[in-house]
Amino acid sequence: MKSRLFQNVIAALILLIVSGVCFQALVSHPADVLVGVQNQGYNDTTNQFIGFKDYQRECIQQFNQFPYWNPWSLLGMPWVGNPQASLFYPINWIFFFLNAASTISWVLVLHHWWAGWGAYLLGRMYRLNFFSALLSGIVFLAAPYFVAKTGEGHFTSVTQIAWFPWILYAYELLRTGSKKAVPFLVVVISLAFFCGHVQELYYLLLFLTAAIVIESILELFFKKKPIESEQGAVTELEETSRPGLWIKGWLTAGLLTAGLVAIDLIPVFIYTKQAVRSSGIDLASLSAGSLNAASLLQLIDPFVWGKPDQYTGPGTFYWEAICSFGCLPLLLAIVGVLSSFHQRIVIRLTLIGLIAFLLAFGPELPFYKLFYQLIPGASMFRIPGRQLWICTLVVAMLAGFGSQWISLLYQNSKGRTMRLLAGIAVVAALPILIYLIFKSAGSLKVSLAPDKLFNIQAGYLLTALLGISIAIFLTSLSRKAAFGGLVILCLICTGELSIYSNHILCTIPQSSIRGETEIVQFLKNNLGEHRVLADQHLLSDREAWKNQLLKVQGYEPVPLVRLGLLAAATFDQPNAARMMAGFDSPQLETAEPQLLDLMSIKYAVLRTSEPVKLEGWKTVLQGQVPAEYTLRGSKPRQIPFQIIENQNPLPRAYLVGQTRALQDEESSKKIVAVISKVKPRDEVLLRQDVLPKGDRQAFQPASILENSPNSLSLQADLDAPGYLVLSDIYYPGWTARLGQQELPVLPADFSLRAIPLPPGQHQVQLSFVPPGFQIGRVISLTALAILCILLVKAFRSDSKPQAE
Repeated sequence: MKSRLFQNVIAALILLIVSGVCFQALVSHPADVLVGVQNQGYNDTTNQFIGFKDYQRECIQQFNQFPYWNPWSLLGMPWVGNPQASLFYPINWIFFFLNAASTISWVLVLHHWWAGWGAYLLGRMYRLNFFSALLSGIVFLAAPYFVAKTGEGHFTSVTQIAWFPWILYAYELLRTGSKKAVPFLVVVISLAFFCGHVQELYYLLLFLTAAIVIESILELFFKKKPIESEQGAVTELEETSRPGLWIKGWLTAGLLTAGLVAIDLIPVFIYTKQAVRSSGIDLASLSAGSLNAASLLQLIDPFVWGKPDQYTGPGTFYWEAICSFGCLPLLLAIVGVLSSFHQRIVIRLTLIGLIAFLLAFGPELPFYKLFYQLIPGASMFRIPGRQLWICTLVVAMLAGFGSQWISLLYQNSKGRTMRLLAGIAVVAALPILIYLIFKSAGSLKVSLAPDKLFNIQAGYLLTALLGISIAIFLTSLSRKAAFGGLVILCLICTGELSIYSNHILCTIPQSSIRGETEIVQFLKNNLGEHRVLADQHLLSDREAWKNQLLKVQGYEPVPLVRLGLLAAATFDQPNAARMMAGFDSPQLETAEPQLLDLMSIKYAVLRTSEPVKLEGWKTVLQGQVPAEYTLRGSKPRQIPFQIIENQNPLPRAYLVGQTRALQDEESSKKIVAVISKVKPRDEVLLRQDVLPKGDRQAFQPASILENSPNSLSLQADLDAPGYLVLSDIYYPGWTARLGQQELPVLPADFSLRAIPLPPGQHQVQLSFVPPGFQIGRVISLTALAILCILLVKAFRSDSKPQAE
């Protein structure tokens, strides 16, 4: 074990075994889909990411096109620029070749392992011994918050967080003056960005920037002295005392990273400016994603407020507000802080972790309002509790420092005293733990108020105290006994965290995933180029995209503003946002019929067995379909449905001549009011009428000749000038051509597209290139070339013999 490379390989193998223990549900059934116990297995993986990853493969296979655009949901949606698509993350390229349902869960588990190994290597950089660094890897790999996110299927977040230890590793290299630091930083930050969903990455980079600036300022006033531990074995990293180099390297890495990710960054920026969160999120709305004082009880028992399927605690969802790091990891982290606070690394980690933890309380703490107002971008993120990602990594690393201190107790002059105290603790804790296990299943009844009684599983905490006591007792004996103490700490950490993991994870068999249903068959035969309103449980995005069915609803957490205002004008119901995401049925009796026609809605698939009687609609099919997913060991649920048909929908493309003015700069309420009164067969709402005055084209359908994700070919025959209106969402990047002539694509009825045409028979070709993609590609290729040069220089300089 003297070879560092051999130790690293052994650690990687051990962490692979730990991953298998913590994700036993998937290891036992490797072809299944890994999910949480909540919502019968419906989570972001099943609702969104399986469909997302399959779509990129189907786009290539069926149309031989790179997926720039997806026309099958939400009146069309940009794919390049959508943070959830994460098309440029190299690991996701495997989904161009493999089925997502059988692959995506293993990709998640692989990232847990990668995160754990990164934390281990970071611990070794911090001069932790093998087992203490390994313990840090175990704690981060299987951290409760990390596992809860996997249970809810937050694919982009999980893959991104796996790079956090590697970013911190590169950050520490920068502080030591390594020439590899800048290119390494650029690579790992870029990979994290390409994973999508940048909230967590933004916060980490914000904290690291603040740390490097503050420490650089302090370096100018205080000369650093060598720091050693009491035992003389653990020393501070050999940092260069040249703060100018730190800041220069950090800025260089930041600029080069921005250049490398420009191919995705620029389209994402353009998409974000047109999404519903472009103006920020109201401060009061953040409470649903924040911790509060009651969250602290989860530090002792992660299930004190219930499991994910029965959660009654702070915040809206268990996986957003689970405030647990594991009892033993938390105790070890406290020991690490108390024993090593003289080390700059520990001070830095502690302060970052503490600030992140306080910010996770969001508006519950007064100073968050200042953070919300002063920090650019903070108002764009709706879940303050996601600061717990950073806390989780900090606790994992500090736990390694705590384990390191315990492992060196045999060198301590007070070893006998520590051994005596540890022995007393073991003798006292063991009977209490045995009593609790046999008498009350390890739980204690606690009352916060006369009417608020709940149980806390004290077994986790007592086991942690017992484990630390045994480890202290052994490590205070001799160096060989210390080995046993560290092994015990690693085993207890693995046991505690794996018990937690296997309590909240389960799987869905491949055989239970719904195949082609009666609904899909009917729509394939009858829908044509019209659209359908359909509940996600009856017709999911995955099924619609696979079968090229135009579906109005779709699961998108951050939809476009234009779609949101059109939905608000169409559906006067309190749950309109959930309905547009596909989780509630539309209230057609209160909807604006002319806007349903405008969106070319021909069918509505409703989750009901009751007769539906609506003017202008008729029932054409009813029955039952099985649930799309069924948990292993459960019986498939049957869902009743009824398909009703709109008797007079507009075609997807049509011609109209008359216009009425509508300015984008108006307030949202006024835009919604104007849209709700539009008469699509008689007029189109435009910023400005660009056609010459005179006779105009009367309403007439147009024909769609060819339809693919990134292009459309339409036939329009006009007797007079008019507008070709397409009931697809307006978005920059779409261009229209009439032969060699380029035509403007205008926002019609605020949300859709219109193309002005002269009289005659025309074949109009529409094509989409993501806005910012072309210039972003040039910038990224240039940055990649610079990065390659830096890497060659860094490795060449390391290969040169050093002068004595």
